Amino acid sequence: MNTNARRHSALPTAALGALLLAGCAACSSGSAASPTVPPAATATVRPQYVALAEAVAAHGAKAWIEADLIKAWLAGPEPYGAALETVVKLADRQGVAGVKIADELGYEDDTDATTVLAFLKSTTATLHSRLPGRKVVVDLIVPELGCLSWSGVPDTVAGAASADGRRACGAAEVARNPAVALAAIDGYIAGGGLDVVDLSAGLRTDGEYAEWGTTRDAAMAAAWDEASRRWGSKVRLQARKALAHPGPYEGSKATAEADMRTYVDIPLAHGAHAVDIWTWSQPYKGGTYTLTDPKLAPNDLTRALLERRRRGVELWTHMTPSSLQVGLDQDVASAVSIFSGVLVASGTG
Repeated sequence: MNTNARRHSALPTAALGALLLAGCAACSSGSAASPTVPPAATATVRPQYVALAEAVAAHGAKAWIEADLIKAWLAGPEPYGAALETVVKLADRQGVAGVKIADELGYEDDTDATTVLAFLKSTTATLHSRLPGRKVVVDLIVPELGCLSWSGVPDTVAGAASADGRRACGAAEVARNPAVALAAIDGYIAGGGLDVVDLSAGLRTDGEYAEWGTTRDAAMAAAWDEASRRWGSKVRLQARKALAHPGPYEGSKATAEADMRTYVDIPLAHGAHAVDIWTWSQPYKGGTYTLTDPKLAPNDLTRALLERRRRGVELWTHMTPSSLQVGLDQDVASAVSIFSGVLVASGTG
């Protein structure tokens, strides 16, 4: 797929420097601004990432460029400027629908709500300016949702007898990760310039829900009702779930269908517009995690996902050129038979 004829010129060095230095003032302590900012034009895009993005588009799916820009933001102006420019250059081509700028933003990443909001405002403004028409995405895990601790949880989901346990769960999760408290997310969505949020409801264990007199499916429905009430009119909400596995899939058809019901069907019935499934193929914890069995072989999980695609469900996944199972064309063709959106790694680290 050819790139767009339109090209964005690099920001003048002084302007980029002012932007980055202003943004880094909101970084957490220890992330001092560098005295110099490299020219934006020094950023490079590696050809294998271009090839993957263009292959996804050529096969009829939407490509979304994926980068963890909050990590670069916290590191200072130079790494942030280089990563941002790489993302812009990679995303500025036909078939790219937008950019995902953070993975599990605010969760176990040593940030606070003030830092996160400053990052969002600066980054979304730059991307919307330099990539007109493209959407900006983040993914979020919000454990407070899974605790069912907010006011107004239906008694049919978790009765009054479980209220103390649910409130204690929510308070503990907010203390552990205040940057993804419900109140913090309210602020990001109101003022952060986001278009799309991939949301994990942070479900608890089946045993914990049983103690509260409910189930994971009932909890998921309640959590998505709350998310839709709070944020559904302001951003496009999508569900997300990691279902990849090392080696052959060890679940059964019943296991796959149970996961589809909880993590795909219920969110879609309660306000989600699509579901992001991690991941096509990625090194993780000493192995390679995939959705298929090795060498693109189908299994009960991929068959269940394919059935949802055939029903018209919009599914996304993640791909990187450094972890292809067979080869570029074969992997992309197999992936887009199930997924209509593919988050393509940017190579920014």
